[in-house]
Amino acid sequence: MKIADKFAAKNKADDDSMVPLINVVFLMLVFFMVAGQIRKADPIPVIPPSSINDNKAATEPNVLIVVGENKQIYLDDKLVSLEAIKPALESQFEQAQNKDKFWVQIKADGLIPVDVLRPIFSEIRASGLTKVSLATQLERGQK
Repeated sequence: MKIADKFAAKNKADDDSMVPLINVVFLMLVFFMVAGQIRKADPIPVIPPSSINDNKAATEPNVLIVVGENKQIYLDDKLVSLEAIKPALESQFEQAQNKDKFWVQIKADGLIPVDVLRPIFSEIRASGLTKVSLATQLERGQK
């Protein structure tokens, strides 16, 4: 009997030393779940132009248009032609619940000349939308 009591006491001591480790692991898991930010990736790699303005939009855009360096246009992760932008925006605007807060964001590569973006802005204007923003990144060296 004394041998069994000795082994039971030894196993109980090992279990007690595991509790702090389990607590630390769960605490780290909760921390990284809360602190980590999960964001949807763009359909193509885009490096937006630099800006000194660090203001961020209060809400997510209703429509995201991504324009790559190779002049491909993605509207909500779908490859579209320039002519398909206006009908797509009109249909999404009609389906929107809050039309006053409906806005479009254009995320274009910083190496794209403005002449490439002008027809996209024209298509957005032709669809009747006026709330448009161009995504930028904060200039390096800024806070």
